[in-house]
Amino acid sequence: MNEQLRLTAMSLGVFDVYLMDIGGTTIAASSYRKERSFVGRSFDYRPYFVQAVEGGLGRYLAMGTTSGERGYFFAAPVMDNRRILGVIAIKFNVKPFEEAWSGGASDIIVTDLSDIIFMSKREDWHFRTLAPLRGEVFNLIAETRQYPLDRLLRLDVERTAINSSFELISIDGEDFVLSAQTLPDVGWKVLHLTPAGPARTQAVFVFSLAGLLILLTVLSAAIVLQRRHRTRERMEEQERANEVLEQRMEQRTSDLNTANAQLKLEVAERTATEERFRSTQKGPIQASKLAALGQMSAALSHEINQTLMAMKAYAENAATFLDRNRVSDARENVTRISKMADRMAALSGHLRNFARRPKEIVGPVGILLVLDDAIELMGTRLRAVNSEATFFIA
Repeated sequence: MNEQLRLTAMSLGVFDVYLMDIGGTTIAASSYRKERSFVGRSFDYRPYFVQAVEGGLGRYLAMGTTSGERGYFFAAPVMDNRRILGVIAIKFNVKPFEEAWSGGASDIIVTDLSDIIFMSKREDWHFRTLAPLRGEVFNLIAETRQYPLDRLLRLDVERTAINSSFELISIDGEDFVLSAQTLPDVGWKVLHLTPAGPARTQAVFVFSLAGLLILLTVLSAAIVLQRRHRTRERMEEQERANEVLEQRMEQRTSDLNTANAQLKLEVAERTATEERFRSTQKGPIQASKLAALGQMSAALSHEINQTLMAMKAYAENAATFLDRNRVSDARENVTRISKMADRMAALSGHLRNFARRPKEIVGPVGILLVLDDAIELMGTRLRAVNSEATFFIA
């Protein structure tokens, strides 16, 4: 069993593994070959044994009474069904952890819940206290032989709170910036001590940098606000200019509407005047045409009466010729009657064109047609006086 426990300790990398009976006496241990072996020693006074023999998991931070080495102990009950036969315990040496911290500029210390330093790279701080030790705590340490009583001396400590996370602590005249973390599961407090000198320099740098950033932020905010103010002013000026422009456009539109209405009124008046002028002009023209028509009516009536009398004579002659069976002579008379009818139709058309009202649309007309109509209407009178019409057109 001793050899099995030794091999187990080597594989786990722990300081010691040992087995105790129900009374707390070690019956097997991985240190059975060492001069300070746990075999045969009783640890019934240790809290981890008491916790394990009662069926729980024991944990304890203490200095070994046999080895003189600081360690952290785990213990668990050895059970046969529900009957506890003994306790198996494991001890971890804390010195390798301290060696891992030794290279840093800061100090890391581990205390128990009574502020007793258990781990630190400074050996002179081992088992020193950061706060006054109460009597009942001192008696419990003496009873369980947790620490050497002659080394439980208080360090000269002064604390000043910086904020909720940091403190300024002075230990034996040396200043540190302290940040702490409590590990309630194992009953530890881990304290991180940063020398205050570099911390002050860093703080001054940080504060200076923060001040510079604040200044830059303020300047940036001022520039932004100024730009916003200028932008707002430009927008207001633009709005005012737009309002003035809209007013001018409305005024100009109103003026244009007024001018347009006036122009429409003038156009309407001019159109009405032109209509009245045309109407007035048509009257005299028509009157002149009617007067001329009256003058021509006598000649036309004479011409028409003669033509009608001739047509009557030719018709009577045609009937006589037909009675006498002179068809060719009758056809000749009918042909003359037809020609005379065409002449009367032509005279009637000329008279109708002459008496018609002028067209509404003004445009060029054929002057020769007008003259031909006039000559045709006046033909009888012109022949009566042996006159001849001659026209010169430039």
